Amino acid sequence: MTGSVLFVCAANVCRSPLMRYTFLGSTARDDWAAASAGISARPGAAMCDLARSAVRDPAAAALAAEHRSASVDEAFAAPGPAPDLVIVASRAERAALATRDPDLRPRLFTLSEAVLLGRIVAARQNDGLAVDTSRGAYARLLDAQRGMLVVPRPPRRRPWSGGASTGHPLDIPDDHHRRRGPHMATLKRVRAETEEFASQVQMLAHEA
Repeated sequence: MTGSVLFVCAANVCRSPLMRYTFLGSTARDDWAAASAGISARPGAAMCDLARSAVRDPAAAALAAEHRSASVDEAFAAPGPAPDLVIVASRAERAALATRDPDLRPRLFTLSEAVLLGRIVAARQNDGLAVDTSRGAYARLLDAQRGMLVVPRPPRRRPWSGGASTGHPLDIPDDHHRRRGPHMATLKRVRAETEEFASQVQMLAHEA
């Protein structure tokens, strides 16, 4: 196994399980373990129907059908080593987890943040610079690039356009209780960014 990642959102019924099952469907399952949890999750809830329908890979979709929400306390109490990466939906979850355990900070990122930092790491590798790709090093690689991160401006959107919520570019908002249009727009963003994250991990975080 190359590594492990924990995906976290609020309730663990929409954003973080979609991250998990999209990630599993986009990577070699023997290489990476993935789990998900929620900061305020009520254990045992099924995955949101719309989020489950957004899982493309058939094997991952079968796992999504059996999903039951779990709290972050359950996730961190699980046997085995701590996750190599903790990927959260927004800065709110990032702040909550960093307060809970400051030692998580070097391996704790929002999904959007991890993708942007991963692009920087990939560019460095393309420029011929030596990049450590051993297990556990990928989080350190991302963490080392934080000072180089240029946060993009949020896109302008008319309030009646029906798209996902706007806000800070590093946040994926919780649109679970909004209308179907904004909800689906957010889920498409989750899926697209998770697929890019999985591609970056596969390329850069393999065993040395």
